[in-house]
Amino acid sequence: MATPLPEIKIDVNQTIDQILGNISFKTKFNILVVNKTGSLLQRVGAHNDSGNWPVSDIEANAAQPVEFKGNSITNSFSFASNYKTADGKYFQFVATWPTIGSRKIGLDAINQKGNDPAKAAWNNTNDSNDKAANNAPYEARAFITTKGDSVVWVYEVSK
Repeated sequence: MATPLPEIKIDVNQTIDQILGNISFKTKFNILVVNKTGSLLQRVGAHNDSGNWPVSDIEANAAQPVEFKGNSITNSFSFASNYKTADGKYFQFVATWPTIGSRKIGLDAINQKGNDPAKAAWNNTNDSNDKAANNAPYEARAFITTKGDSVVWVYEVSK
């Protein structure tokens, strides 16, 4: 079950640390999508392997934090999303917390609508290292961080 926190309007010059400093997470698992593109970042697809991707559209110059719980039995999840910029560029975000193995994060820039790009990005995700993708004129980055007892998968798209 996911709980979107209030969307946060941001200045595109704010750092992720500044944005995270304004958020209080109460759950172990959290996703933060930061949209610095100047226009809507629209969710246009997902791959829900274990659980459902918990973040919908993200308004221009805003950060959308979402708290969620893993599977009630295994406390695990594994899913991906596909987002489209206003001028037709795409980014895919992946978050995984498996029962066996380690946490993972993924990021890709497959310029295609629908669920297939999310599934392809999910298939290619294999570690928890920071990620970066360029889809001119946009850049994106993804990384996992902690804030107190919370684990946060962070995705930032900027122009």
